[in-house]
Amino acid sequence: MRAIIDNYVRLAALLLVGALTLSCDGGGGTDNLPAPTSCEGETIEPRTGDAAVLLSELSIGALGDGFDYNDDGTPDNKLAPLGGLANPAIITAFERREIGIAFEYFDMPSLAADTCVKFGVSLARLRRDDDGDDKVAGVGGGDCNDNDNLIFPGTAEIADNGKDDNCDGQADEGGTLSTTDTDADSQTVAEGDCDDTNATVKHGAAEICGDGLDNDCDGVADGGPNETCNPFDETPETIALDALSFDANGDPVLSFEAGEITAAGDGFRLSAGPSVFSLSLPINDITLQLTLSGARIAADIAEVDGGYVLTNARLGGVIDSVTADTVRGFEEETIGLRPEDSLLDVIYANSLGQLLALPNSTAKPGCKTPDIDIDGDGLETFCGSTDSEFENTVDLCIDGDGTEIMDEVDGDGVVTKHCTEALDGDGKPRFVDGISVALKFGAVPVLFAAD
Repeated sequence: MRAIIDNYVRLAALLLVGALTLSCDGGGGTDNLPAPTSCEGETIEPRTGDAAVLLSELSIGALGDGFDYNDDGTPDNKLAPLGGLANPAIITAFERREIGIAFEYFDMPSLAADTCVKFGVSLARLRRDDDGDDKVAGVGGGDCNDNDNLIFPGTAEIADNGKDDNCDGQADEGGTLSTTDTDADSQTVAEGDCDDTNATVKHGAAEICGDGLDNDCDGVADGGPNETCNPFDETPETIALDALSFDANGDPVLSFEAGEITAAGDGFRLSAGPSVFSLSLPINDITLQLTLSGARIAADIAEVDGGYVLTNARLGGVIDSVTADTVRGFEEETIGLRPEDSLLDVIYANSLGQLLALPNSTAKPGCKTPDIDIDGDGLETFCGSTDSEFENTVDLCIDGDGTEIMDEVDGDGVVTKHCTEALDGDGKPRFVDGISVALKFGAVPVLFAAD
């Protein structure tokens, strides 16, 4: 049983905080979650802001890290029980640079109390494959020359060409180790030069961040075991932004248009939101979409060496049920999850719902409900019906007013319309209640690379 739960947890971690790209649906408010607002101030124009930071750490927060979404005076974070089990996978994702999120600030010329601060959020390209050989630079076991698609880990070493073709930190192993210093950098292949055709590369040289070369001959370009180009240092290197971060007009697809900085003791506190945004998660060649409603941010902010550092930072929001049921395409045999099953199925029709301590349904015994009543008509219920032929699948949705709606299936038993797709009398999604989420993060100063 423990192994099965661990698989649920790993799946949830992948779905929620995997490699992130950003898109905003511009959604409005709901009965219980306020609409995004904007304060008067500068227009957000990417790469023209007053400062920028890069998320340097991320984890699922504890219960106390949540925001109070149901106005009962206590923080809401139903993901809290997953933290201890899922956070190691998140840490690994950061170590492998699979997550890169940057905030760019506007209307903040200096760190002081301010009633209107805005920021855009962008996907940072920390893992790069500029030469198209399907091997990324900057990580252990990665590409050692991101400018040459014939050089990458696992390829055959070409003897006597003076280059480290297979990225093991050694040139021409298996052949004659030349004692001629071809590139005039005062080091030969026999002495450890792993590219005797380039004078900027030799054993013991300083790594040049961003040039795509293994300057110090540790086997990885722009980083590796020595971490000389770690983007999460106190002063990270210049980073590139992914084009997916911007719409057709060049505007960030995700932004917080209303933020505030207040004095807090000897320092300052940043708060921002609400906003509505979506996370597109590319996992195993499948892009999964996850929307957070009512998103809020709170953090301590301080100036360090001319840049800003965020600590004690947290991001909260609500994953609505319609969104959860569109997150599909992931397969995990050990928990009976098929590509056609959804995150909603994982939460409500599997053991994960027990682990998250979701409320028991009063409408149908044995079923669970979300914890946040977004549309204000009572908590909805999601469960598998007693006559369902599908294990671990939600096929029955019960609205807060008691209306029951089943999945629609064709003559072969294939679902043609999920119950979460039902609309109310106004043509809006009927099943929108959701699960509260709280993530903790830290951020450090960063500079953006030019397009």
